Amino acid sequence: MTQELIDLRNSILEERYQDALTIVDELEGMSKQAILRNIE
Repeated sequence: MTQELIDLRNSILEERYQDALTIVDELEGMSKQAILRNIE
């Protein structure tokens, strides 16, 4: 996840907001998967 955060930061700094939103969506999906694994 560290690389994703670096990419997110760079996308925001470079004003590539669509790329930033895509990364946020991916991170959100990863978080949901982790929660479901914990429930199981």
